[in-house]
Amino acid sequence: MKVEKHKIKKRTKAESTEIGPTKTLKHTHPVDVIFHYIDPYLGKRIYFNTDLKSYQKKSISTTQIRTSLQSLAKTIECAKVSKEWMGRYHLNTDNYEIRALLFTYNHDNQYDKEFYKTFFHKEKGNTQKINTDSIPLAKGQQLHIIEPAIINYMQTILTDTSQLHLEGSFPEKKYNFYYPELHLHKTFGKESERPATIEMICGPFIIIEHGEVKKHCEEKDKTVITGEKGVLIYFNGKGTQSNEFLYLLDMLSKYQILDRGELIRIRAANSDYDPDIISKCESAVSQYIHGWGFDKEKETKRNSIQFEVIETTNKNFSKTVIGWK
Repeated sequence: MKVEKHKIKKRTKAESTEIGPTKTLKHTHPVDVIFHYIDPYLGKRIYFNTDLKSYQKKSISTTQIRTSLQSLAKTIECAKVSKEWMGRYHLNTDNYEIRALLFTYNHDNQYDKEFYKTFFHKEKGNTQKINTDSIPLAKGQQLHIIEPAIINYMQTILTDTSQLHLEGSFPEKKYNFYYPELHLHKTFGKESERPATIEMICGPFIIIEHGEVKKHCEEKDKTVITGEKGVLIYFNGKGTQSNEFLYLLDMLSKYQILDRGELIRIRAANSDYDPDIISKCESAVSQYIHGWGFDKEKETKRNSIQFEVIETTNKNFSKTVIGWK
């Protein structure tokens, strides 16, 4: 995610004041870091009051998550009236929005449950789920969650793009995240400056457009082209159904990405992918070609799409080191 951030040596406090009949009460709701970017569709600066949580598998509990969400939600309204928060982080613009973000990291890399199903999907007779009505968010306010699976997905993309750059097929700087012009939402700002928004990161895929890859060749003492211009797509679906790929292909066709004649690489980056994901993708491509009446030109373009399941990246840390911290 291309974002600006403010690291905080001590937790910042978003402070609010309640005045009662006999006394004044002050409440503080600390956050660890403030992320912000300009949203390509909204055209406004989005601030994220972020709480960084690091858990072992056994300590990621309903109570812990609920408490964190309730406290974090209160920082949104408090930040608007906190002199400390506004003085440190507000960039003197009227066009902005404050949100909250819970970053839930599993440092022993052993958490293997589906986060939202475990904590939020209600089941008959189960009272341990988190009731979202208990989260104190005002109308229009948003609280986002980055959970362990998304963190692994993000780490995988960072590792893979670095490897592709070393191999000479992805540029170091000349790339941008793709945001199509929509009927109700037009884009703002330069393409090269558009960030990977929280919605894109948590979505089913990330589309990255990139230019030719050029590197200096010491042997020839000149710059050579090592990779062609194209589109790199990180797919975060499990690939259990070919319809997942049909939807992606249809979107690529709608925005004429398939007709550019450029290299298109789809790289499956979900650690819990279906064993038959490759055949599901091939089936989707065949179905899509059939839908076009086996047009030879379109078949050539569709068959030029490269699909690969990549090795996912997971990090775990020494319990001893974390304990000392």
